[in-house]
Amino acid sequence: MKRSIYSNLVSILLALLIALVPALAIGGDQTTISGSAEATLETDHNNLYLKTHTKSFQLAQFAYGGVDSNTVMVEGDVAHRWLVNEDIGANGDQTGTVKLSIHPINMKGHFDAPIAARELPGDEIKLESPSGINVITYGCCQESSAETELSLASLKTLYVRSGGTHLVTYTRLGKPALGRLIALYLAMTPADDEVLGSDPSSVALITLEGEGEVLQRIRVFLHADKPRETVLGWSTEMGWQSGASILDRHTVIDPAKPPQPVLHWKIGEREAIELPLIDDRLNLAAAKLPNGITMETLH
Repeated sequence: MKRSIYSNLVSILLALLIALVPALAIGGDQTTISGSAEATLETDHNNLYLKTHTKSFQLAQFAYGGVDSNTVMVEGDVAHRWLVNEDIGANGDQTGTVKLSIHPINMKGHFDAPIAARELPGDEIKLESPSGINVITYGCCQESSAETELSLASLKTLYVRSGGTHLVTYTRLGKPALGRLIALYLAMTPADDEVLGSDPSSVALITLEGEGEVLQRIRVFLHADKPRETVLGWSTEMGWQSGASILDRHTVIDPAKPPQPVLHWKIGEREAIELPLIDDRLNLAAAKLPNGITMETLH
């Protein structure tokens, strides 16, 4: 009888302890976050697949909006499933899945509860502290890669750009001075439908971002046969017009001193898209566009 009572007491204590552990973690007393990397072979309908799973932990800091600096740990998880056959090079695009969590680091020696978590398609995680987290999706064949920049504070998308394209930046003078960047996404990449939508005439996205916030997004349309295939031949050379043929990637703007700069996207040898920057926004009403190209601002 005593042995039965003792066993019941032990069971109750174990149950309380198991229930308490998650509560401690949620409350911010967690000092260890662990994960494993693994590779597994599995069969499915007579096909052989290699499943891989990797974890990463990286230290980062950010201070969006002039607030005090935040120190966090970025937990990353990348999973892939590849077909194993005699010609793996012919398998085409096999995009993986990326999972991210942002854990604030308490200087008392523990992790606070995560402030953000997100899952999205991707093949690689690249930390760009303090600007954000870059999730890279590899392209296949004629496609280029896509790079999605996420906020370290919320993991929301700040911008998406095509691999190999350069960021154009400017500093807006004032108290405080503000940094801005302009990113270009141009078809074709594996993220076309997600970024550009299902309309095949939608061929590019221009994003204006600053201080961890999306300030403006402009969608570019090409009205022609096979528009997304056509823009494969477009140049991605973009910058601030500073001379007859020179494009600067950075400029400094004093709001009190005109004239306003013009963003110049040289899409071809003799064709260009010109967008004046007025009051910290790219002005579509004053834009100069080649024939067959239109634009709209996304809200």
